[in-house]
Amino acid sequence: MKSPTALALLLPLLAVLVSAAPTPATHEARQFQAQITFSGAAGASYTLSVPTDGSDFPINNPLSVSSISLAGGASCGFVGIDGSETTVVGADEVAVGPPQVQVSGSCLGL
Repeated sequence: MKSPTALALLLPLLAVLVSAAPTPATHEARQFQAQITFSGAAGASYTLSVPTDGSDFPINNPLSVSSISLAGGASCGFVGIDGSETTVVGADEVAVGPPQVQVSGSCLGL
């Protein structure tokens, strides 16, 4: 009787690992446009739709922002003109301290 080779033992394991790996369609399904609202003084605000693929995006609006809210489904980080760093996770609103113009951001789908 022949003993099984290492390859014969590894093939079932490889089949299980390959079938459990996320497909590109699964990864693409998590990518969407996050809806972010930047709010300043006296009720001023603006909203951006941004990719959730982790890429950096510029923010070109002169409003001094005091809070950032996210509709949900993503985790986003923002950098202000004076060095503030603000992170918003899921459906939440976070204060920017001190209020300042935002210059860039990045979001990842959850």
